[in-house]
Amino acid sequence: MAEDVEKLRRLEGEVRATVKARTDLEQRFANPEALRSATARAYRDRDAVTSPLLEEARRKVAADIAALHEEWRQPDQIARNIERLGAVLDEAPVHIREHRDAIVDELPEAYRGRARIAERLRSAGLESLLPEERECDGQG
Repeated sequence: MAEDVEKLRRLEGEVRATVKARTDLEQRFANPEALRSATARAYRDRDAVTSPLLEEARRKVAADIAALHEEWRQPDQIARNIERLGAVLDEAPVHIREHRDAIVDELPEAYRGRARIAERLRSAGLESLLPEERECDGQG
């Protein structure tokens, strides 16, 4: 029993010394709140690395974002393809030119829809999901 009491006192002393050392360290830094924030972030990152469920969720979110970006760029790719093949399409049969013209007529609506989606994402605080390489105002 006496050994247990002594061991408990020793452990309490070690805990106090550790807390004091941490407090002293925090006070030496210009911004102890930044240190606490960085420490919390490091613990979250460590937990994320060791959690298979969280890692799987991250992979799924990354795949979903990649799919969003691919779909997001679709109207731009269609417009570039039509422009690139313009001379060939001008010589194509009438029914093919009609399809091209219908697609070209619908592109502005696709851009407006994309702009509405971008605005919704921004207002929800999710603008980081939008592709970064160009302004995401809905226009190519």
